[in-house]
Amino acid sequence: MPKRLLLEGSDIEELLSQVRDEHGPGVSIVSADRVRTGGFAGFFARQRYELTVEVPDPAERPAAPASAPQAAPAAPAAPADPMTVLLARAEEQERRLSLTGSRAAPPAAAAAPQRPAAAAPSVSLNLAQAVPAQANVPTHAAAPAAPTVQTLPAAPAVPLVPEDFVVETGTENRAFADMLASLQRDGDTGATGALPARAYQAPAAGPERSGAVVPRAFQPPVVEQERPFERALTELGLPARMARQAVGPDMYTAVKRALADLPEAPPAPRGPGDVLVIVGETHAALHVAEKAARLLNVGPAQVLLAARSTAGTGIHNTRLLNGPRSAQQRARKIHRDDVPYVVVVDSTPEQGNGEWARAIADGLGATAVWAVVDATRKTADTARHLRTLGKVDAIAVNAVAATGDPASVLDLDIPVSHLADRPGTAQAWAALLCERLEEKQS
Repeated sequence: MPKRLLLEGSDIEELLSQVRDEHGPGVSIVSADRVRTGGFAGFFARQRYELTVEVPDPAERPAAPASAPQAAPAAPAAPADPMTVLLARAEEQERRLSLTGSRAAPPAAAAAPQRPAAAAPSVSLNLAQAVPAQANVPTHAAAPAAPTVQTLPAAPAVPLVPEDFVVETGTENRAFADMLASLQRDGDTGATGALPARAYQAPAAGPERSGAVVPRAFQPPVVEQERPFERALTELGLPARMARQAVGPDMYTAVKRALADLPEAPPAPRGPGDVLVIVGETHAALHVAEKAARLLNVGPAQVLLAARSTAGTGIHNTRLLNGPRSAQQRARKIHRDDVPYVVVVDSTPEQGNGEWARAIADGLGATAVWAVVDATRKTADTARHLRTLGKVDAIAVNAVAATGDPASVLDLDIPVSHLADRPGTAQAWAALLCERLEEKQS
């Protein structure tokens, strides 16, 4: 009948190799445990493995005739070495060894054999004791029988278990059983109990990998540029969006950069029959009209006035327009003439007659409309008045010297045709602002 053996050792792979080498493929593994002994409170304990295997009975062999004793040969053959037989058998079965066994353990073997007491020595497989005497090995056997081994008692008495004897259960034993099953499966491929090596798989590249750090393109640090004149220009009325462009330590260069986006005023219309309407306070508007007439090369006859009266203006009554109806009548003659005209319309925010001035410009069929604004007036009041005039093509800034923030008119977003007595170019504004900045610094 089958025999059971209990093997102990510190390496599970060595135990499996020992079973395979000594007992061949017919052996069945009944149980495998990992046991820890010694230590204190579960620490510093020694770990070993206990493997219970079942070895089947050796095959029955035909017995030699008892009545025919054999004469001793002259040169008797050397008896077969049991160790050599076992090694040869193990080599033949190496590639098709299966540690799982072809049959399950019998129900009676469900319980593992009891371990000896702590004082008893550990049980190990001794091949020298398991193999019978050489005299019992037949010299003529074609397939030598498996050697008999010393077996454990069928039902040993349960010894007392010392306090430092620990048998681990739970997840660790399950993990150990999984490892054992993996080693048994490796026997099908002819492996020697080693764990299978897996091919290296490089991690997936790209930002899709979980936890991957995506490198960012280098961005140089932003260096704040020097703006020593920004605050002073803002105090002079320059809009903040323009004052922020005044970069650099040189005053004139910084101011020119601030005025780089200043819109340029359109030129005065000079075609035959063109009409330039200049709206504002009468005397200030007449001053701008005289400059425009010299630019257009026209005489006093081509300078008209739309106001209540011409008193104190030097304008003859024949050049006076009383209202929109008079402007429409004069427009018929103006558009048939071969020279341009300049018409001054008296209208201020105090008078509140912006719609009247707009009606006159429409009656004349104005080619362009300029407005004279007072730099000392609040920008919001000036903007409100300009909206009543309709479309304004340019403004002429008056009373620049009388205000501390002359650049505030640039918030109107209307091109400047004249700055006091000079054309409203970017160079004229730069000269004015630099002069004011120097006054602040001194």
